[in-house]
Amino acid sequence: MKITSVETIALRDDANGTVAPWNPSFSESGGEPASMGGYDLTVVRVNTDEGISGIGQCEAPSLVIDAIIRSTLGLEVLLIGEDPTEVQRLWQKMYDSTGVFGRRGVVVGAIGAIETALWDIAGKAAGKPVHKLIWRSFTTTASDTEPLKRVTPYSTVYPPGANLDELEERVGIAVSRGMKAVKIEEWPGQFGNVDVETDVAVIEKVRSIIGPKRDLMIDVQNRWRDVGQALRTINAIEQFNPFFIEAPLPADNIEGYRRLAESTNVRIAVGDWGFSTRHEFADLLRRGRLDVVQPSAVRAGGMHEILNVAEDAYGFGALCIPHTWYHVVGVAAELHLAAITPNMPYFEFPIAFPASPLVENLLLPNFEIAPDGSMEVPDRPGLGFELNEEVISDFRVDPY
Repeated sequence: MKITSVETIALRDDANGTVAPWNPSFSESGGEPASMGGYDLTVVRVNTDEGISGIGQCEAPSLVIDAIIRSTLGLEVLLIGEDPTEVQRLWQKMYDSTGVFGRRGVVVGAIGAIETALWDIAGKAAGKPVHKLIWRSFTTTASDTEPLKRVTPYSTVYPPGANLDELEERVGIAVSRGMKAVKIEEWPGQFGNVDVETDVAVIEKVRSIIGPKRDLMIDVQNRWRDVGQALRTINAIEQFNPFFIEAPLPADNIEGYRRLAESTNVRIAVGDWGFSTRHEFADLLRRGRLDVVQPSAVRAGGMHEILNVAEDAYGFGALCIPHTWYHVVGVAAELHLAAITPNMPYFEFPIAFPASPLVENLLLPNFEIAPDGSMEVPDRPGLGFELNEEVISDFRVDPY
């Protein structure tokens, strides 16, 4: 089996039911892309000469990913004619060959999307789910020696709403769907943007909605500027038992994160804000002393790279809880990662506001959450999901 092409699939939903039609000669025709806002997704599909294809996803502008893949120094030329089941060797080939202009950021994101697609192909070729191919041992764990059959998502409620009434409605939707854990985000006029009193009121409201048994995560999205400001709110809301505080400081403020983590008993989490590869996460763990690392399933470098991050975190007694937001191919990858990673109690799962087929219906079969808040780990070959071609047809646009 040989790789024949790497395809960039740009998808656009402006959340109002209208999208720009896909046109392969879009740039030549002078067309304009759909207006900003809504949902933009970049899916990568790797095709082979035996008719087996695999899918991955990257959280980055589709035009940029398409250029990284299809340019003369891009990733596709490195892969044509290669055996797609040699996943780790091909990851290294892509990483080495783009090292002068890549190594981090969006190039690594594109590499990770392709790597996920390659695991999908390898699993289909072997007739095995991906988690059985990527299993690795974490030294001296007390975890099971078999993959989990069910794993637990947390739901990100984003946007959280402009006021407490909207917040209550949206958090209530997450609860009604059976979510065992919920994460809320900062928002203008709400948490992280007004004052400590507002922060306390928001968290008190959320805790009253989800009850005492569900876990509550809070994403500050780098809004706080100094350790003192962060500690004032964290100390004030600690009574509501937050599971972690995500991205409280600017992403590059590694020493600030160390000071903060050492000054509170609440877990501090970082990692989705552009961090990629085990090398950057090693810095967060060693210098930042973080309690939770959050490599993105659609940005950090692929499934095996997330396992590298998770194993490193395990040695520090830290959790690895991957990010994906509304990128559902990333959710498919997370299911397999959570099945075999002893320090991954949760992974991110989206609820779209407003609803979008790109979140709800892009993959077949649809995701299902049980009444106990868990999800089944697919035992189907590969990732265990296929693209919904009707949704692709309805929402595909030229990369932009």
